Amino acid sequence: MKSFKRLFSAVPEGTAALFFIQIFATLGFAVLYSTLVLYATKHLHLGVKAATTLMGVFGAFNYGLHLFGGYLGGRFLSNRNLFVGGMALQVIGCACIATGTLALFYVGLALFLTGSGLNVTCINMMLTQRFTPQDPRREGAFLWNYAGMNVGFFVGFSAAGYFQATESYSSLFIFATLGNFVAIILAVLTWKTLADRNTTLLDATRKQFRLRQVAGIGILIGTVP
Repeated sequence: MKSFKRLFSAVPEGTAALFFIQIFATLGFAVLYSTLVLYATKHLHLGVKAATTLMGVFGAFNYGLHLFGGYLGGRFLSNRNLFVGGMALQVIGCACIATGTLALFYVGLALFLTGSGLNVTCINMMLTQRFTPQDPRREGAFLWNYAGMNVGFFVGFSAAGYFQATESYSSLFIFATLGNFVAIILAVLTWKTLADRNTTLLDATRKQFRLRQVAGIGILIGTVP
């Protein structure tokens, strides 16, 4: 424990928080990624072709939205605001999917996909801003960041396997909901630490800042359908 504290004390403030946020932020995606086809066929009784098509669309749009999220963060919304907004959509989405109905499944999937796709780049952008380009500690910080992601995937996949074996899908998605909610709590607790330091949005006038905030929120909500 002492060596762990010593490790993070040698890096800029906020790096440790982002490591733990990354772990919990990954849980929901890991659960959905490993369960979507099985849940659609076994619980919702969709055909195999429909379920696999759904999975393909989910994966394609998720990674496509990463590019869009990278553009929004720091230009229309701060990276921490976009991250928390995206996580909130994931929490609501997982909760909808946990109800077990087909109608709310599609609603929940749309919410989760939007949140997951748009906020993934935010953690990387927040972490990047903690270091100068010449800082030799930056590479190690990103290694720890991806290690946190792997921990999140390991826990998410393990939990998914356990609940899939007992077909307790509602419990599984509630677990994912709670994991994502913890990520929001951690972000709120370290809110000031995670503030953007060098983005286009910070250079905007007060009027431009407000207009971009409103536009960013509108885009975030409008992307869901």
